[in-house]
Amino acid sequence: MNLLFFTSSNNEHKKRLQRVIETRVQKENIEIYRTIESLSRRLRQLPNKPSIVILLVTSQEELLDILRIRKLFRDIRIVLILPDREESTVAKGHRLYPRFFSYIDSDFKEIAAVLNKMLNHKYDEDWMIVRGTNDTYNSITRAPAGDK
Repeated sequence: MNLLFFTSSNNEHKKRLQRVIETRVQKENIEIYRTIESLSRRLRQLPNKPSIVILLVTSQEELLDILRIRKLFRDIRIVLILPDREESTVAKGHRLYPRFFSYIDSDFKEIAAVLNKMLNHKYDEDWMIVRGTNDTYNSITRAPAGDK
């Protein structure tokens, strides 16, 4: 199982999230990418697609750049961390069809729980994690047919 972690920043958020990831995934199974170009090149390497991609998005511009390569994420489970809670940002984030999303100002505890579930359960790719109203995930449900 390999996990890709994308972040263009080297700030406190990146360090906290990286610690969460490294407590759940062995370091040799984590690939870190700092540019959209390097991430894009890696995602084009068939048949070595990653199992999970964690995207720590730090700006609206970066989110738009990621959306430009969204076809490369097909059949990959995405955990998306958005830069803000604006309605337009969330709408753009949903276009990536993430299994789970959170926000850069969160404590990443929910990311740890989601990673545990993803790593410990082999589930059908037709399933996705759905957030509850209190900013935590609350269920795993079958994705609508058009969302695959």
